[in-house]
Amino acid sequence: MLIAGGCSQRKVVNSLLGSAYHPRLVATGPKADDAATGPRYQLLAGDFHCHVGPPDDASDVTRDFAETQTLAREEHLDFVVLTPHVAARFFQNEAARAAVAAGQKKLRADIAAAKGDVLFIPGFEYTDHQYGHVGVAFADLDAVLADVPTKVALAEPEKFFSSWVDHGGTLVVNHPLVTPLKSIFAMARADLSWRPWTSKKPVASEIAAVDRLAQGFEAYNVTASQLRDRILLGNADKTLDDTFLHLDAAIVAKGRRMTPVGGSDSHGPTLRATTFLLATSKTVAGVREAFLEGRVCVRDGAACSLEARAPGTAEWSPVGASMPMPKTGTIEVRAHGDDIEIIRGGAIVATPGSDRVETVQLVASTCNVVRARVGEGLSAPIYVGCF
Repeated sequence: MLIAGGCSQRKVVNSLLGSAYHPRLVATGPKADDAATGPRYQLLAGDFHCHVGPPDDASDVTRDFAETQTLAREEHLDFVVLTPHVAARFFQNEAARAAVAAGQKKLRADIAAAKGDVLFIPGFEYTDHQYGHVGVAFADLDAVLADVPTKVALAEPEKFFSSWVDHGGTLVVNHPLVTPLKSIFAMARADLSWRPWTSKKPVASEIAAVDRLAQGFEAYNVTASQLRDRILLGNADKTLDDTFLHLDAAIVAKGRRMTPVGGSDSHGPTLRATTFLLATSKTVAGVREAFLEGRVCVRDGAACSLEARAPGTAEWSPVGASMPMPKTGTIEVRAHGDDIEIIRGGAIVATPGSDRVETVQLVASTCNVVRARVGEGLSAPIYVGCF
C-alpha cells in the first residue's frame, strides 16, 4: 500500500493507522497436560510486511532503521521482516540487480549492528504494478542472483523465484484482494490485488511461478483494514474475511498448504504485531520453520491456542498440523479465549467455551480445512484428510 501525500494527508493517515487494533501479547501453546505428547512452543509476535528507508525512498517511507528498532521495541515485537520495495523484473537488468543487492547489503549491516532482542529479517517487496506484490525473505539474494544470471533471467524470469525457494526462501503474496474502489482518494483507486486471483487474463511466467510456489498469503493488512475497509467500506474486516474464505476454497482446489499471514504494511510511525507464530525457538530459523509449518495466526495470538485430535487419542495437534481422516469422521477441538468460533470450509460449525472440548463433524472424502477465530485473532488451518 502507498501512503505518500501532502503533510496534512500524511498526518490523517498516521492517525488512522495509529488507532489500529492492539493485540494482547500473551503466551499460548500446548496445555500443561500435553507436556509428554508434543513439542513446547513459544508464541512469537511480529510483522511480515514492514517498509524501511533506505532502501525505501524517503518520499514514500518516513521511518529509517533506527526508528524501526524503537517502534518494534515499544510494540514488544519479537521479529520484523523488512520489505523495502523493489521494481518488477529487477533481476533482468545489471544496474538494477546491483542496486537491489546493495540495498540488501545495507539492511544486513544495519541488522548486524542492531542491539536488543528483536529479530530483524532482511527481505523486500517485489512490486509489480501490473500483477501484484510479493513479500520475499529468508534466502541469500547474492546466491540467487549468482544462480540466475541476467541472461537466464531475461529468457526465463520465473527461474528467479524458483531459485529463491530452492535456496530456502519464502514468498508471501501481499494484500491479494485489495482491488480498486471508486473514490476521491487516488490510493483507493489503485489495483494492488494479486491478479491470478482477481483477473481472468493470462499472467507473466514469473507471476504464475509465484502463484504456484508462494507459501503465504497476506490475509490481514493493517493499512488496507484501516484506510480502505474501515473508512471507505465501513467494515474493517472486509478484506480479512474475504481472503480467509478465498484461502479455504483454494487450499482444497489446489491441494496444497496456503498459510495466512499478517502485515502492518507500515511506511511511517505505526507498527503492529500482525503475525503470531508458534515457534520452537526465538531465532530467525525458528521464525522461518514456524511459518513454513503453518503454525500461524493473524491480528491476535489467541487463535494460536486452537488444537485438534482424533477421538480416543491423547495427543493434541497445533495450528498448521496435517491429520489423517479419523475413522469416526470427526475430530475434537479446543481453544482458549473469548468468543471462539470453529470454522470448517469457511463455515462456522461450533462456538465452544474457553478450553471446552468440542466434537466437529468432518466431510468425508475431501480435504477439511479447520481453523478458529478467537476474539480478534484468526488461525491458519489444521488440515484433516488433505495431503
